Amino acid sequence: MDETTEGQLRLIRRVIAVTRAAGISAWLFGGWGLDARIGRITRKHGDVEFWVQRTHAQRSKAVLMAAGATALATQPPAEACEFTWDDVPFSTAYFDRQPDGSSGQVLGRWSDWLFPPGSFGDDPGTLDGMPVLAMSVCGMLAMKEQYPHLRNGGPWRQKDIADIAVLRALAAGDGIDSHTRAT
Repeated sequence: MDETTEGQLRLIRRVIAVTRAAGISAWLFGGWGLDARIGRITRKHGDVEFWVQRTHAQRSKAVLMAAGATALATQPPAEACEFTWDDVPFSTAYFDRQPDGSSGQVLGRWSDWLFPPGSFGDDPGTLDGMPVLAMSVCGMLAMKEQYPHLRNGGPWRQKDIADIAVLRALAAGDGIDSHTRAT
């Protein structure tokens, strides 16, 4: 495991410990979320991303800063907050639960992004032997599949296409072998 991956894993542990101690759930998504659902680290990651329920947005920012993270003014505050902690970048994006059980980011540029019921559940994934909350497979698949069709979306990158294939296999209950996910 390289130094960047080790630093990101330390950061994930810290963010989870700090938010959990404050009674705030934080779900990994993106590459780290997918790795948590697969149950192992499959590749290097450029960032660490968490979803936090909007009702906890300001408190999550405050507890992370009190613990040592530095908030950056790079994102619209209604959507997300980017941070660094010991030079490791990460972000928290905010979602809203809907009465029908679905979720989405109803404020900001991504208000047309909708996630199915169960996207933010209590069933943990695993990273480096550590149980972690991660967005559900169905939620991450919906997120990836919708992206090119959103008003602010864009074309899929090669890694998105590879992730969609893995997410579809996971959703179908197929096994994921070492060659399924691109590195």
